Amino acid sequence: MRKIKYIRVIVLAGAISLACTTKVSEWMLLNSEAAQYTLVYMHAGTVTPAVRQQNTALSASLQLTNIQFRSLQRDEVEIPYYALYYKNRLFSKYTDYRELDKLAISPVRERIARELMSGKLCVLLYLKSDIKEKDEAGLRIIKQTVASSPFSKIIPVIELSRSNRDEAHFVSLLLNVESDLRSLREPMLFGIFGRFTALEPLLAKGISAENINLMIDFLTADCSCLIKDNLPGINILYKGSWENPAPALVNPILDASPALLHR
Repeated sequence: MRKIKYIRVIVLAGAISLACTTKVSEWMLLNSEAAQYTLVYMHAGTVTPAVRQQNTALSASLQLTNIQFRSLQRDEVEIPYYALYYKNRLFSKYTDYRELDKLAISPVRERIARELMSGKLCVLLYLKSDIKEKDEAGLRIIKQTVASSPFSKIIPVIELSRSNRDEAHFVSLLLNVESDLRSLREPMLFGIFGRFTALEPLLAKGISAENINLMIDFLTADCSCLIKDNLPGINILYKGSWENPAPALVNPILDASPALLHR
């Protein structure tokens, strides 16, 4: 079974007295800047005025997005293309400028951002395998587990088919959270929080009540330097503002039920 790194982080964090009272999910939304992507136009020769104008418009359209755009000349490039990188890892290549349409925005990403900005603890994004039996089995576990959680009202579950054309870029980003996910035809459950941080997913038999509750425990834990420095997952590419979020809804729940702090 795939190891879940955030479980290790929270166990270590609980063993030392570095914690503050701000919860992980709230701290990340208020304080953590989304990591940057880089979109590079790769070309061998002179850039035509038409392409230069095209790239200027593209750069302008990516304002308020966690992405940097630049042009790079390399003699070995036979056909110009766009390359999307996250840190030093190549995510995707695009040979057609039109493929970049809505790279940083989509209906489901907008919905997730609204939920996070409204004070929700997180969003559980269920990326379906599009194999009915597998998807239904995983979804039953997710819904039952969330329904039985004391935080159920602040954890929306959103389902997404990996064949959804409007969300093709988003699906591609999710499948790049770890390098081997594209080869796995399994349902995957991503915990998304903060400024669109997606944790490494639970998948297949790893979608269990125990693992989902461990994810919730991680997000409701007191933040610490250890957690900040070892946070797993990646930031999803998204165009939008993270200013002035609503107060975290987890805090009234914990204030009303202090015993939840010591589970």
